[in-house]
Amino acid sequence: MEKCKIIPSKGWRLHFHYSVANFSLPPRLDRAWALGQGGKLAELASREDLVLLGGEVEEVDLLSVGAIHHARRLAAKNGRKLSLSSPTRLLLDRLAALDPGPEDKATLPSPQSPFLERVGMSAWGVFRRWVVAGQFAGAMIFGLLNLFTGKQRTWPRATWRQLHELGTSALPVVLLLTGLIGLTLALLMGQQLAQYGASIHLATLMGVAFIREVGPLLTAVILAGRSGSAITAELASMKVQEEVDALRTMGADEASFLVAPRLLALVISMPILALLASICGILAGLVIAVFQLGLSPDIYFQVLLEAIEAQDIFFLWLKSAVFAAIIAFLACRIGLSTRGGSDAVGRATTKTVVAGIFWTVIADCVFALVLYL
Repeated sequence: MEKCKIIPSKGWRLHFHYSVANFSLPPRLDRAWALGQGGKLAELASREDLVLLGGEVEEVDLLSVGAIHHARRLAAKNGRKLSLSSPTRLLLDRLAALDPGPEDKATLPSPQSPFLERVGMSAWGVFRRWVVAGQFAGAMIFGLLNLFTGKQRTWPRATWRQLHELGTSALPVVLLLTGLIGLTLALLMGQQLAQYGASIHLATLMGVAFIREVGPLLTAVILAGRSGSAITAELASMKVQEEVDALRTMGADEASFLVAPRLLALVISMPILALLASICGILAGLVIAVFQLGLSPDIYFQVLLEAIEAQDIFFLWLKSAVFAAIIAFLACRIGLSTRGGSDAVGRATTKTVVAGIFWTVIADCVFALVLYL
């Protein structure tokens, strides 16, 4: 006897079968599945009892939900039973939200899986997501190689256009925010240093802070919110409107055509923006040093040059390039994996901003532990 777990939704029942056929649902229930396997499911459900195995479903779109409900109606019409075994929470929610209506009022609660089973399924899901992320990272690298070697087609001057949109256009807001934060930090630190007669060390603090930490991290946060969200919104819109599928049909590689120019543009532009942002913050400290603390510009720059080393500039470029790669990876990955309609584009954009800032801060902490411990 095989027990089946059914969603707590109208029209679905808990059935027990001595002899029943299994129909496995793939991880992605998209439009292609609905038009292909979804029709096959409806035919089988009208002829025999079926159990849908939904334990691996990770993505569900509206058309697939409609295909499953259509199969359920055909099964009931022909006196057959269609059950759902061990469904994922996403599948449960989508089927329950888009249930066309009950065929009777009977509803039964879904039995809860054992604790170890739930832990194992969660661990397996995390492992699969990391594997998919690794595959996408490899595709990005090969896309860059194809872009450099010219093996794959791309838009003419695509990288230059992305450099302008993602890098040059972000320069004013980066300099403005960095300058204001530099003024604030210099004002606070200058007051504290003046109490101990150490105002001259304001140049040291501003130089070390902005070159090593504030400049690269603040630039990454700004670009994660501005450029990262723009990449995700553009790619997600192309995905839901099936423009990406059209590119694949024409033989274009999405990693070379869409991802590589954006990745290269961010990796090139972010270190330059971070360096300019650091210089702007240091100059903001100069304003406070001259007009509030009474220091001369010559002394400020002399102390600054003694505090900053060449390796600090190198680490600024390295950290900024890594931050850019992280933001580009997340933005492109989330954008190209978007499913649904226009609301999915908004959710993907929000997810990119949060994930970009989160992983950028984690990477910055790792750099700090490696470089300064």
